[in-house]
Amino acid sequence: MRAGRARALHVGVVGAGVLGSSIAFHLAEAGARVTVFEKRAPAGGATQNSFGFINMFERDAHYQKLRVASVEAYRRLDIPLDLGITWGGYLNWASTTGEADDAWVTAVGLEGTPYAVRRIGAVDVRRLSPRLEPGPIEAAFYSPFAGHVDPVPVTRRLLEAAQRHGATLRSPCEVLRIEMQGARLAGVHSAQGHVALDRLVIAAGVEAPTLLTQVDYRMPLRHAPGILAHSVPLESVTQLVCDGPDELEFKQTSDARLVGEWHFEPPDLPQHAEIRAQATDFTDGALRAAHGRRILDRIATFVPSARGVALERLTLGFRPMPRDGFPIVGPAPTSGDIYMAVTHSGVTLAPILGKHVATEVLGDGVAAGALAPYRPTRFPA
Repeated sequence: MRAGRARALHVGVVGAGVLGSSIAFHLAEAGARVTVFEKRAPAGGATQNSFGFINMFERDAHYQKLRVASVEAYRRLDIPLDLGITWGGYLNWASTTGEADDAWVTAVGLEGTPYAVRRIGAVDVRRLSPRLEPGPIEAAFYSPFAGHVDPVPVTRRLLEAAQRHGATLRSPCEVLRIEMQGARLAGVHSAQGHVALDRLVIAAGVEAPTLLTQVDYRMPLRHAPGILAHSVPLESVTQLVCDGPDELEFKQTSDARLVGEWHFEPPDLPQHAEIRAQATDFTDGALRAAHGRRILDRIATFVPSARGVALERLTLGFRPMPRDGFPIVGPAPTSGDIYMAVTHSGVTLAPILGKHVATEVLGDGVAAGALAPYRPTRFPA
């Protein structure tokens, strides 16, 4: 906290997903009085439906540097906060030249750094993951620095750390109205009544745009559904995050479940029209089960020991995806007391954005270089 501050600022954080919880932790650690408002339960939104991949792979050079900084931040926090990160590394293999070229674009910016990705051959692939049968390999890449988590326990650990520093969690408690006095924040009216605040951070994912309209900001998010298949526990297969041909991605969690996705969104078919248009659930249990079976069977083509493994659940989530794909982080154009932090890749970016947001909200500095490309003002009003 800045020396000489007369009193601790009271900062509200809307959203107790992994990003909001990290922001709350960093604010409370810095000496702020923090109240977290969560409409449902911690990690109850996009976080619980996240793949949980911690990585630095990105085409844009500036965004890649931000992700590298966040991976480094996770490594500093992992043991002190008991986050339980599996630092198993990342394996990407491609069966066609086009796929290989596309994969390399996201890693080429790391060349010459301590995080450089290695090109490897088929023998190396089998050495890294003996239970994997990758089929034809045009090219393969390996990074030992990536990790993965179960995002729900990580969120809980961050919240617990925030509470140890004095933060208060109100859950379930929806923020109904932002209360302003001119351009200054007076507080919020929540499901539990009025709460006076000095600052408000909105980290509410896909629900952030609705709140932000109250301060005349139109947050441009695009609709981005995603599905993940979760198997029942099975024998140990791999600690790697595996990124295979044809947009298949899977991992094995610390409790031995396979989690995977095959293409990021439900296919463009008539039965998916409503989900692809708006945030709604599958209406047909059989369709849900069919998606889970489709994904697990695809994983099993590369992991023979997973053939026939039972589906435990299929999750359908709606990712907070800014229109241009980059985070939206910074003060609202109409009031410096209102701050927003909404991004895809919330799991990867949670620790570094938590640190930068706390610094800016408390007036202890400006993360200008790190956050300059991601300000809300980059979108036309």
